[in-house]
Amino acid sequence: MIKKIACLALLASLGAARPAADWRAELATYFGDEKTGDFRGAVDFLKGQIDSLSDEDKPVACGMLAYLHGQLGDRKNEYQRLGEYFEKYGAIGLGYHFLPLAARNSVLRYLREWQLRYPWVLKIGFVSPGGPAETTPAANPPETVLLGIEMASDVYYKLTDGDYTLKGGQFHRGFNSVALQAKKLFREPGAFPFVLEFKAGDLIVRRELVIGVQMDYQGILGRSAGAAKNDEFMLEMFFGQELLASSRKTMVSTQDLEIEVPPPSGKYDPFGPGYQNDPKIPNSVPIMAIPAAILEAIKALKKKDEVEPVPPVELKTDIIVAFRRPKARDDVIEVRARVSLGLREMQFLSYSLIGRR
Repeated sequence: MIKKIACLALLASLGAARPAADWRAELATYFGDEKTGDFRGAVDFLKGQIDSLSDEDKPVACGMLAYLHGQLGDRKNEYQRLGEYFEKYGAIGLGYHFLPLAARNSVLRYLREWQLRYPWVLKIGFVSPGGPAETTPAANPPETVLLGIEMASDVYYKLTDGDYTLKGGQFHRGFNSVALQAKKLFREPGAFPFVLEFKAGDLIVRRELVIGVQMDYQGILGRSAGAAKNDEFMLEMFFGQELLASSRKTMVSTQDLEIEVPPPSGKYDPFGPGYQNDPKIPNSVPIMAIPAAILEAIKALKKKDEVEPVPPVELKTDIIVAFRRPKARDDVIEVRARVSLGLREMQFLSYSLIGRR
């Protein structure tokens, strides 16, 4: 009885593993060569198989579906699968060795071309200069919040708030930044939607972003008549002509002090106290001290050529902004705002199809 159960379990395990291995062989039968393949039949077969595939096989099937829809001219489904291939699976680009040579080369060429021009966002977040976080609240809310985007390739972009276009132009491969007007963000807590669109050829990738703001009020600070005055100034960090970060600083200046000066005595010493008419000036340097003096001179010359390193720019999805807000009776309240960046939805659209609507 035990032997029968073991045999049945073995057969069940082999039967369960069989479809994961056979789907590749069956899919290959739809391809005679690059021009005579049964693309429609391959699409119907894969659509029925992809949900039951393993995590290792799903990226391969997703890339295949994008390629097949492209061959059929179905831009809507092609871009949907293409976006899923990049954003969900990371564009692995492997696992197509089971296809006939001509079909395999065609699929790999298709995916490689999209890897070079797909608007792939490697990282996105608020720009935060490296180093320790600031703890002293600013005198006023910041005027802008800097959004940093790291791109895998050059791409055209458009940023809107849902109703109006705020920014537009071209992002280059690597780090890019966009300054967002922050006046409405720090007026009161809330969620503020933004739409960031990327265009690569006919493909449009639409990211619906949400900036959430939560505020914590620390307490009311009285401002007396004789309080110290605050002088404000702006610090900005540039890379070439591109603004990387900006921060408003407040420098506290004390009140002018009145110092009583005694009246003049009428006696003046032009050389000051302690003047010596015969100063003791050393006219020789010890021989043993010469190497140390030369070494110090060399170090001083090297320091002149050294450039102070710029702290690295960090991209964070959560930042804390501290500032003061005026209240009634000439009082101020300290506000600590937590600003978070989230992704609500992504859409993969065809520009040519949008124009037909």
